[in-house]
Amino acid sequence: MTRYGYGRVSTRDQSTDHQVDALRSAGIAEENLFIEKISGKLASRPQLDALRERLTAGDEVVVTRLRRLGRSHLDLLDLVRWFGDNEIDLNVLEQGIDTKTPGGRLVFHFLAALAEYDREMIVEGTLDGLAAAKARGRVGGRPPVLSQAQLDAAQRMYDEDTHTIDELAAMFGVGRSTLYRKLAAPYTDCVLLVYRGSKTKVDPDGNRRYGETHASERVQLEADRKWFPMADARRRHLKAVVYVVDGAITRVRAVDPDGQWDHDDRGYWDIPVGPPLSEVQVAAMFGAGGISLGQARPSVKGKIREYEPL
Repeated sequence: MTRYGYGRVSTRDQSTDHQVDALRSAGIAEENLFIEKISGKLASRPQLDALRERLTAGDEVVVTRLRRLGRSHLDLLDLVRWFGDNEIDLNVLEQGIDTKTPGGRLVFHFLAALAEYDREMIVEGTLDGLAAAKARGRVGGRPPVLSQAQLDAAQRMYDEDTHTIDELAAMFGVGRSTLYRKLAAPYTDCVLLVYRGSKTKVDPDGNRRYGETHASERVQLEADRKWFPMADARRRHLKAVVYVVDGAITRVRAVDPDGQWDHDDRGYWDIPVGPPLSEVQVAAMFGAGGISLGQARPSVKGKIREYEPL
């Protein structure tokens, strides 16, 4: 068993003499003193790191006050827990904490339990925050390179086959690979997600219903299959159309591989989809953890449709 002393002050102007004298008076040998002048806010403290590398089970660390060890409340608690896990004793001279005594061990275990509680609260709060953000259609990470409006415009131009990926990348000022990934490469099997509200829309000229018709399957199928701009290369890989209504998957229609694709002079396609799939059929098509009926799919304002690779 070896006794080590650690001391720290946060600025160059402060003196470590008081701590060094106290540690020497406690019987710490000169060669076992680790003293540094460094801010407690810094992530790395060389002397403390060197001390931790030297410690083995049964050793004792002596400090004058607890705040000399931790750069923050959480950092201190993590360090205390590390001492406990590695069977390192802690002696805090000016605060009467000595883990070799019953009272000191009680305080030590209390601090370790508090560290675990703090960690669990942080994890729980983080998970709650992520869940709340996801429910509102937000995700973490860096801000997107392209806005949703720009992505929709690029998607439309690409699906109408009026621009190549290289032309669109130059137009929007992004890399080819970035844009290609955002638009979901057409040479991959995919599904088309269509985002809608539950309100019925009617074409005033042709009296045709769009979106959710709240009518018979024949009328709804007519509204579901027409008309979508789609690049010919992608069309060959489309396996299903998924209808998201008011933020949840309401219907899934499989694309008939032998069906007739009709298109108009704009390049918009009449997709040969069949009747809505049952839950069992959806599960068989997408497998566990994939798309499912009733699954929440929060939409982003302005997003009409997107492709999702399988």
